[in-house]
Amino acid sequence: MDIPSRYIHPNKRGKVQHNLPPILERLNIEQEHWITLTTQFETCFKHAAGKVTHLEQYVHNQHQQRVLARQSAMRLLG
Repeated sequence: MDIPSRYIHPNKRGKVQHNLPPILERLNIEQEHWITLTTQFETCFKHAAGKVTHLEQYVHNQHQQRVLARQSAMRLLG
């Protein structure tokens, strides 16, 4: 999935090192969940997106009552 980012080209500013694991593995996101995140993002998350702990921080900072999209965050991002 991240093979193009590993390609070396004289006009390319940066690249991913060949010895690093694939990006989804480094992010600990399953490929099935990545497809859901990229194709159904707006239905999974409304105002904020991220892991549950980050959503809880967002709710606190925004003085809101509850965490929206808790189930999506737990299922897709752990």
